Formats: sequence, C-alpha cells, structure tokens
Amino acid sequence: MNFKYALIVLKKELKDTFRDKKTIFSSIIIPILIFPIMAFALGFATNDIMNDDKKPIDIALINNGEIKLKSFFEESGQVNILDTEDPDKALEELTIKAIVKIEKGFDAKIENGTMGNVEVIYDQSSQKSDMATSRLNSLIEAYSQTITNERLNALGIDLESLRAVSIKSTSVSKDGGIGLMIFSMIFPMLITMYSAISGLATATDLGAGEKERQTLEPLLTTKASRLSILSGKFFAVFISGVIGTVASLIGFFIASKMNPNFLGTGVTLPLTHILVIGLFCAGLNLIFSGLELTISFYARNFKEAQTYLAPLSVILLIPAYMTMYLDGKAVPEVYFHIPIINTIAIIKEALVQIIDPVHILIVLGWTLAYIVGSLLLTVNMFKKESVIFRV
Repeated sequence: MNFKYALIVLKKELKDTFRDKKTIFSSIIIPILIFPIMAFALGFATNDIMNDDKKPIDIALINNGEIKLKSFFEESGQVNILDTEDPDKALEELTIKAIVKIEKGFDAKIENGTMGNVEVIYDQSSQKSDMATSRLNSLIEAYSQTITNERLNALGIDLESLRAVSIKSTSVSKDGGIGLMIFSMIFPMLITMYSAISGLATATDLGAGEKERQTLEPLLTTKASRLSILSGKFFAVFISGVIGTVASLIGFFIASKMNPNFLGTGVTLPLTHILVIGLFCAGLNLIFSGLELTISFYARNFKEAQTYLAPLSVILLIPAYMTMYLDGKAVPEVYFHIPIINTIAIIKEALVQIIDPVHILIVLGWTLAYIVGSLLLTVNMFKKESVIFRV
C-alpha cells in the first residue's frame, strides 16, 4: 500500500462526502441536536410529573352519606373532590384521577371498633392516574393509622412499645442518584448506535454510489493500488463516523448545560473515563466502517446498498435494548466477551465511575480481533472482480 496515494484518495472522498448537505445534516447536525432535545423532553416530563405530585388529587367521591373520611380528605388539602354525574366517564377522560367509594355504614363501623371498607377505582394504563392512586392510598393509610392510634390510646397502650423495628435507609451513592441511573440506561445505547452507523451514508456513497455513477472504474485505472484506494475509502468512512460520534458528544455537553440534572445531580465524569468511552466508540466505529464498506461494495447500486445496510440499525437495537437495564456496577463477566454488548458494558462501567483494567483488556482484545476480521472481509470483497463490476 502506498500511503501517498491512500491519502490522496482519502482527501478526495472526504471532499466529496462533505460537499453533500444531506451527509452534513445526518452526520453532524442530527447527532448534535438529539441530546439537547432529549434533555428538554426529560426536563419537561420531569417537571410535569413533579407539578402533578404537588397538586391536589382530583377525585370523585361516592360516600353514601359517610362524612368522616370526606372531612379528612378536605382538611388534608391533598384531595380535590369534584362533583360529576358520570364518574366512570370522567375517569376515562382523566377529568378525575380516581374514584373513591366508601361503603355504607363506614362511620358506624369505625366507631364500633370494626373495619370499614374503601374502594379506590383508577386507570392503571394512565401514569397520572396510577401515581395519583399511590398518593391516595398513602393518604387513606394515614387516616387508618390515625384511627388505630386513637383506639390504642383509648386502651392505654403506649404506641412506641408496639414498634419492634425502626428502619433507617441511607444511600451510599455519593452523587447522581436516580438521574444517573436513567442516564446510564439511555446514553450507552445512543452513543454506541451513533458510533456504529454514523459512517453509513458515506459508506453507501463510496461503494455502491461510485459503482452507480461509474466513477469507480476510472479510479481503479490510476497508479494507486486497490489496497491504497480501499484504505482511503475506509478511513473516509471512519472519519465520518468519528465526526458523527464527536457531534453526539457535543450535543451531550450542550444538553448537560441546558439541564444540569440530565446526567444526575452533582455528577462529573473524569477525563480518563471520557477517554475510555471515546476509545471503545472509535473501536466500534472501525469495525462497522469495514462491514458497511463490504456491504456497499457488494451492492449493485445505491438503492440496493441502502436496502442491505438498513437492517444494521435494527441489529444494533437488539444488544442496545438487551443491556438497557444492565447495572454498570454488576455486569456479568460473560458480557465482556459478546460483540457490541461488551462495548456497552464498558461504557456503563465508566459512567458509574468504574475503570476495571481486566475488563478493558478483554474488550480491547475482542475489539482488535473484530477490527482485523472486518478489514480482511472488506479487502477480500474489494479484490473480487465479480463484486466490483457486478451490475
């Protein structure tokens, strides 16, 4: 391979690639925008949930003349009782979040020292109704506890003497909390997908696109060897992928500034952790650059290449979703030997401040093996006349 000719091909391919506005939009603009959009959406959704949690719960009350629990609801300030002719329809339309039915004779049973029954009807398919019902049940439990305490006091029983266990929950997490947990579910999936498919458009154009435009044959007649031409094309796809990955990281940085809780309160990633994430994203990019070029060279034309390459995104979704709920602090050892999943596992560990040299060496070894295999496949495909001149 002649590095001079490979560099000439690389410059030519990069110039052609980024001359196309569609490539700039798909490889740079969209990755930059995706994380800020996510930060805005997550912030909006979180604020909506928090605001709902602070508001009084809108309910329909069927009390059958019983007033004590109704009075408790009104005095708590946490419940807003609405008069409605059709409670079931109101619940279906979410005008109310729940229907509370108090059985007839409820107050009498309470006064006689027996148990009264309350039924809470809600819509489990509605997140707002489900969350409101949890608050409502806690409120009813508080009322029940008040009655229980009154009964025990009447019997002269010390309430503290009945408590067998006192529970205190203390989190050992120094920072991040639930925000980091949610972020560690989403970020590895998106960053690995962008690393793998950011060069897709470039690969499609440099293989099948050139065959369709009939510009590949003249290129093969130049002094540059096939290996030099292939190297130039390969690194053009790789650089396009790296640019897409960097663009997504820039978008992540913008998102963290827009919404400081996007990564988790008080969380900052050390430079070494960022470098580890970047290293393995680049490795994934190298693997898929070769695979994408191979498929692109095999295709007869641009449209056929798109048809063959489109399933790559779907294939990537499988390991991405399989590992979405994977705990970065408890990754099974076998995961570090599975393609794509091992990269996601390393990223998840880095996000929760874990850098395990053994895991890094295992995944690095597999990544290098996959890169070599991908390159050999691409070289073998590019050498076949039946493939290059396939029409």
